[in-house]
Amino acid sequence: MCFLWENILINIPNITPKQVFESCDRMTSVSQKTNEGKSIMKKNFSILLLSTSLAISIFGVQSTTSSAASYISQSQESISTVRNSIISKGMTYLGTPYEFGSSRSNTRTFDCSDFVRQAYLEGAGITLPSNSRTQGAYIKSKGSYTTNWKSLKPGDIMFFMSYRGNKASDYQGINRNTSRITHNGIYLGNGKILQTYSKKSGGVRIDTIEGTQWEKRFLFGGSVLKK
Repeated sequence: MCFLWENILINIPNITPKQVFESCDRMTSVSQKTNEGKSIMKKNFSILLLSTSLAISIFGVQSTTSSAASYISQSQESISTVRNSIISKGMTYLGTPYEFGSSRSNTRTFDCSDFVRQAYLEGAGITLPSNSRTQGAYIKSKGSYTTNWKSLKPGDIMFFMSYRGNKASDYQGINRNTSRITHNGIYLGNGKILQTYSKKSGGVRIDTIEGTQWEKRFLFGGSVLKK
């Protein structure tokens, strides 16, 4: 009887085989002396059995909850790693010359959408459409997006309308829902964008968004990454 209880309780925290044997020895001694001892022994075993069942149940629930929390955390961490990878791959091309209509088969030069496409291909293994307008449509149909650039996450793609000037009044009365996309870049976080837009500007570079033409020209931004 004692050997059997040792096998059952051996993996339950805070209960040792020694304690089980001592409990069994005490109950055996009592039972040999009086019938009352036998009753006490049965009562003690009933309590011990109930405690064991409760312990197994509790530890099982905790283990399942812990595993679920771990899975969610790993999933979120994985998405964050992909976003960082997209940015990291894009940063390796800083200074790469700009060329309108650049070849999609090499990385010697980039236009805006070719650069974004390459960063996503290398950083996330995602093949985006070939130009900024089709990339924008792709994000809207398969991902999530926002018209508030301050709500973007690092690695999201930003889409812009054509340049009309540096003043806010230059963009008044424009329907941003129907405006044509003419440029895009990768949001870095902290109000910065990684992009390329002209030979004169030096190719792939980092720019500030707030208070500049980029804030005024912004249409929407987002990603096919879910978190």
